[in-house]
Amino acid sequence: MTGVQRYAWSLLSALDARLAARPSAAPWTLLLPAQAPAPGLRAIAVRRVPWRGPGGLHGWEQAALPRAARGGSLINLAGSAPAFGVRSQVCVMHDAAPFDQPQAYTLVFRSWYRWLFRHLARRATTALVTVSAFSRERLAAALEAPGERFTVVAGAGEHLDGVVADPSLLAVHALDRQPFVLAVGSRNATKNLARLVEAWRLLDRDDLRLVLVGGVNPRVFEGRGDGAAMPGVIDLGTVDDATLKALYQRALALVFPSLYEGFGLPLLEAMHIGCPVVASSASAVREVCGDAAVYCDALQPQGIAAALRELIDRPAQRDLMRERGRSRARQFGWDASAASLRELVEAVR
Repeated sequence: MTGVQRYAWSLLSALDARLAARPSAAPWTLLLPAQAPAPGLRAIAVRRVPWRGPGGLHGWEQAALPRAARGGSLINLAGSAPAFGVRSQVCVMHDAAPFDQPQAYTLVFRSWYRWLFRHLARRATTALVTVSAFSRERLAAALEAPGERFTVVAGAGEHLDGVVADPSLLAVHALDRQPFVLAVGSRNATKNLARLVEAWRLLDRDDLRLVLVGGVNPRVFEGRGDGAAMPGVIDLGTVDDATLKALYQRALALVFPSLYEGFGLPLLEAMHIGCPVVASSASAVREVCGDAAVYCDALQPQGIAAALRELIDRPAQRDLMRERGRSRARQFGWDASAASLRELVEAVR
């Protein structure tokens, strides 16, 4: 899953648990495309909405979804939303990256999201949600909307608790025996993987590996942004949750050199599991990590390499960051976020 998909799935699950414990006066229904897998829900009903028109899932979202939601309040958790046809909406805008980092996205993607976000922000019946104070500030500036229009509903890191770690892929690449540093993120240029790979070259450590995890979507992102392949770097692409958890458990550290983040879910995933973090100090990263990361100048490969050395060569520092990370992660929770979202939704119905 991408971070946006993870946010939507985890928040939906937490909302369902809350509604099962304390039912709502009004029914909640999850509207799904006909082919989408249905999550196991206890309190939220599931209704499949067919679509045989043009545009694939985009057409479904802009035409079939608003018809199915007519008469109710529609909650959109994954960034996009119908532009027309819904009486009232709650829309989660994860960040202002199409405005702040246009070079990272295809022309079609950034043009659509810039128009859609501006359009939604002008609608008085649309309640706006974002994931961090940083994103609230940047969205307010980009959309020329008051900051108080945005309710912050943060992400969390405990969604991997119920997952049984599977180290089989690690064994295939000898990562069950070889120490490694982990990097997790979509292949967006803002993730700064090219500088990370250069930093790894500067480290020149034959005894360690750098493991990259994340997918590529050329319809969204402009270029891969991960630099040239080199010895000692293992690109696993996308992995399932069981493998991801095993990687967090085994890694010396998560390195997160991103230049722009609306939030940064891998940071909390790693800290919750007990994986020390090396991170940039950009955008929302400090807001998420607090004192539980070793920060680096992510614009300089030398700065990334120096921060990695601080953890790689100092076991006591890793132990300190591990302890601080677990403590920091406990300050975020999907249940608390679900409570905030439910309160907002029931206030605007």
